[in-house]
Amino acid sequence: MFLTINGGFAKGLGIPFLFLSPEYLDQVSLLSFFLVGLTLGGLIIAFNIASYILVGPNFHFLGAIDKPFARFSLNNAIIPIAFLVNYLAQVVNYQVYFELKPLSDALFYAFALPFGVAISMFSLQSYFWFTNKDLREVLAERVERKIRKIKMARIANVNRYKQSKAKQIEVSGYFTLRLKWVKVHERSSEFFGSLIYGIFNQNHLNTVIAEAFIFILILVLGAFRDHPIFQIPAAASAVLFLTIILMFIGAVSYWFRSWALTVSIVLFLIINSLVKTDMFAKTHYAYGINYNDEPASYSVEAIKKINTKAHIEEDKERTLQTLNNWRNKFSYKPKLVLLSVSGGGQRSSYWTMHALQHLDSITKGELFKHTVMISGASGGLIGAAYFRSLKWESQTVDSLRVTNKKYLDNIGKEALNPIIFSLLTNDVFIRYQTYDYNGYAYPKDRGYAFEQKLNRNLEGILNKPLKAFREPEMRADIPLLFLSPTSVNDGRKIYVTPSSVSYMSENRMLDSISNEDASYRSIDFLRLFKNQDAENLSFLTALRMSASFPYITPNINLPSEPSLEIMDAGLADNFGVSDAVLFLNIFKDWIEQNTSGVIILSIRDSKKVNEIKQKENLSITEKIFTPITSVYNNWSNVQDIRNDLLVEYAEQWFKGDLNYYTLTYDANLYKDLTISKTQKQEERASLNWRLTEREKTNIRSAIKAKENVEVMNTLKNMLKPN
Repeated sequence: MFLTINGGFAKGLGIPFLFLSPEYLDQVSLLSFFLVGLTLGGLIIAFNIASYILVGPNFHFLGAIDKPFARFSLNNAIIPIAFLVNYLAQVVNYQVYFELKPLSDALFYAFALPFGVAISMFSLQSYFWFTNKDLREVLAERVERKIRKIKMARIANVNRYKQSKAKQIEVSGYFTLRLKWVKVHERSSEFFGSLIYGIFNQNHLNTVIAEAFIFILILVLGAFRDHPIFQIPAAASAVLFLTIILMFIGAVSYWFRSWALTVSIVLFLIINSLVKTDMFAKTHYAYGINYNDEPASYSVEAIKKINTKAHIEEDKERTLQTLNNWRNKFSYKPKLVLLSVSGGGQRSSYWTMHALQHLDSITKGELFKHTVMISGASGGLIGAAYFRSLKWESQTVDSLRVTNKKYLDNIGKEALNPIIFSLLTNDVFIRYQTYDYNGYAYPKDRGYAFEQKLNRNLEGILNKPLKAFREPEMRADIPLLFLSPTSVNDGRKIYVTPSSVSYMSENRMLDSISNEDASYRSIDFLRLFKNQDAENLSFLTALRMSASFPYITPNINLPSEPSLEIMDAGLADNFGVSDAVLFLNIFKDWIEQNTSGVIILSIRDSKKVNEIKQKENLSITEKIFTPITSVYNNWSNVQDIRNDLLVEYAEQWFKGDLNYYTLTYDANLYKDLTISKTQKQEERASLNWRLTEREKTNIRSAIKAKENVEVMNTLKNMLKPN
């Protein structure tokens, strides 16, 4: 927790910002900080409970005083108080310097945190205050006589007392609840000590009841998780999850003592085995697809059957018809635009939407009119799909202006709270609710929570089946949009489109006898899952399939044998350039004859050329993990090099005019790169499904970069009607 709020843990993913600027009901407010404070108070109580359970018996004097747990908590408050002070300081600093809030607002937000902590702790401590008994109450109830009658219980208590006696910690004194210092006078016999241990056992029962209450509370909250008011801030959900873990560790450690580690390992192995069974396996579904009937066959033979020459030619002819419909909208040979957008969570969605709005404004709508195909990954495709649907709707709704800032604000609304809340209340435990779509029932999970929040944010404009976009794409009312998530099974791309595009998987080397072992590079989703109602796939689910953020939005399992597991499209190509070049190659003859040239426009959320960092002396652990982290950190560079080569080759085999431009989000580009070494550079927006106001401002400002302005002016001139 200290690492998180101070930016030392997962800062690139924006995790610290969830705590320093929590959002509730689409805004950062006193209430959002208060809710985080409530859960934080619960975590502090759990910390004290775990400490009390594990080390309380080592302080025999606690059993002889009134309100032992309350006094123990007060004297165990050094770490929680230090954390709260650190947390408040970081909140004020972040709100003033990063959210650009007035100091008064920052202080109000900071005040809401300890207020929530105090309310939570007061409520929970009150329970222990009235239920935990001290020595005099136990004697009054003649617990001594009961303990004497039960020989096994008495022996167990005596044995535990002997063990704890050997671990006794010397204490000279403690603070009372009135903050008065009191000296400790130890006086205990074996029986007196066993009686005290009985008191601790009774107090431990109350902590178990508290744990059960928190668990039941989480399940109850989960039942209402579809309502925004119950979708607490992501930071609050994370704290609740830590609270459960801490209390579980305390309980296991207490009941099994030295066997705790062994029991934990055994429990893990049992749970790990049960998860593999059908009863406990958690499959994540694609909404709209039929999982009830016989699954599709997923094998090399099945892939060959859906990629026959007849199918490929059929799909090419259909796309050529779409291209002809697009060409008929011009009285001259137009430029053909292939738009590619990069992945990158909400950062990329927001940047893509902002860039497209600017381009639409300065080109007077010509960019969208000239665009034939959109490819890419993850968040970028969500932004592009939203813009595309708005443009489609604007053709029939005169009052709709796609450049309205309202739509940029919509795509910038957070989508993380319901995901994390669903993970806590549903996915970790029991998925007991179902969702009906297209006549099929599916268990609700955090993928469902993401789709529903995205649907509300975008005002329902993308809530359609995949087939709803078939006719407008064929008429060329809107560009083709290629969703291409990656198969975890074998690394192939799965093209999810309203019309089949098996030509994207064609491998011409298969015509050669010497290449009989050559394989098809990708899979056409509609053909492979034709009998599973593929065309009725929810378009929101299709977008999620292409944006499966690890551990946040789960990988989807499609109804095939073996089950085809889907993950983010960015694994194969995070920028969509390879699909654009492949499409150009397939239809190059038609494009050469019917256009005045091609523009490949890449809208990306990261700069192409990164500075080469000086290699420093590495520690042992760094040397162990460097090979793995280097591959991960440089994967985008590897893809960039490959894509640049593809474009270079395209300039050789394409006989028409070919231009390649990029619009780049770089946190410091809009400052014209005049930042000196003494100036603090702007931090890049985090890779997350929630952006802070400062990050949004930073992203919007990047459109003013000299390089981006030059690209936009060039496009404006190239796309002018002749």
